[in-house]
Amino acid sequence: MPRPRHPRTSWTVAPVATLVTAALALAGCAGPEDTGGGDEPVAYDVPEVPVRVTAPPGWEHVTRDGSFVLRAPSGSGAQGFRANVVVTGEQSATTLEQAGADTAAAVGAIPGWSPDGDGQGMTTLAELPAFRVAGTYEAAGTVVAQEVVAVRTGDGPQAWVVDLTASYATEDADGAAQARAILESVELAPAG
Repeated sequence: MPRPRHPRTSWTVAPVATLVTAALALAGCAGPEDTGGGDEPVAYDVPEVPVRVTAPPGWEHVTRDGSFVLRAPSGSGAQGFRANVVVTGEQSATTLEQAGADTAAAVGAIPGWSPDGDGQGMTTLAELPAFRVAGTYEAAGTVVAQEVVAVRTGDGPQAWVVDLTASYATEDADGAAQARAILESVELAPAG
């Protein structure tokens, strides 16, 4: 099942199409690279991106197309769509407003995209200034909610814009709550 991601501001149309295609294949990912195991949440320093996120017990860490992905346990979710969170980022002087506008334009191109009534605008995430874009689309008969939140790691030439993209079936209340908990767990950390 698809889980589209949005492009970064410096990408051209061809890479955007490539990322959307790669994201559409994400829900069919093969086995996990790393599972939290046990009954405790697991904190991850995201490789090459200066943030740390914490996954709920049982969530798996995989890497797909160079992106850091956390996904719900196999067999969870509605109609087989597994909740997931993708973390990407790049060093950028882009403002949150511009990153958010670019994200809104990119997800607006997803077939069937319907923006959330409260889906776009400045907000905070884990006490960090952020820009949120949210909405839904249909994938193989499942309505999928997607929330993309961009955060900046600071100001100046060494700052990063980090995107956290949470996707889950609208019928999957547990997956939605767990994906949201991952978003809220974001902390600034050295790039790993």
